[in-house]
Amino acid sequence: MRKQVIMVILIILLSIPTSYILGETTIIGAKGYFTVPIPDTPIKGDIDINTGYIFTPGNFYLSLNTSPINNLELYAGKEILTTTSGQEFKGTPFIIGSKYMFYGKSSGFKAALGVHVQLISKDVGLPGTPISIYGLVSDNAGKLGYISTGIGYTLGINAGYDIDFLLALKKAIIGNQLYFIGEFTNFSIREGLGLPWNTNRGIFNAGLLLYLNDFLSFKLAFYDLFDNFLTIGLGGEVKIRAF
Repeated sequence: MRKQVIMVILIILLSIPTSYILGETTIIGAKGYFTVPIPDTPIKGDIDINTGYIFTPGNFYLSLNTSPINNLELYAGKEILTTTSGQEFKGTPFIIGSKYMFYGKSSGFKAALGVHVQLISKDVGLPGTPISIYGLVSDNAGKLGYISTGIGYTLGINAGYDIDFLLALKKAIIGNQLYFIGEFTNFSIREGLGLPWNTNRGIFNAGLLLYLNDFLSFKLAFYDLFDNFLTIGLGGEVKIRAF
């Protein structure tokens, strides 16, 4: 069954017109690789729609972002549970946010500030509305790849930690086609071993990003590698020139 699902997703991704595909949008909607943002923002007038499937516990996700003016990003994302059997949490937040890149060079140092809000359903059973504010910087680190790092703070609930820390990496493996992508955080943004207020530390996500041409890409993701289970995901992104 799992092999059949993988084949279906691959066929869908390859059948979408190549001029509309990219691969750098997170589950929460912000530009990034897996779950946390990087300073980059979408091209003004574009809408990037990202979707995929996470095999454990079996969740679909849908997220999108856009840029109404240069360097300003608006984003939203939702992970959709297909089952709540055996899960500690019975729902996932709907996330909306914004990010502004106030300094940036096309292939050099970039810096941004952002905020996102997690709209929590009653199924989660926690009071308050988590609001996370963060700052990000990134730069080309040569042979190490493109590195992004940031810190933030979560308001609205007792999150179990004081400072949100994140680190993301994109490293070329074969030319400009195959990349290793990874991120490390001290909090979990996704349903699985916990939502962001969970006190478990050391979340590591990693995977491969393959560009078949300038517009078509494919992402294989391994989530929560420091935890007691392995979560595998596949996804793709549609880019629409909207305005």
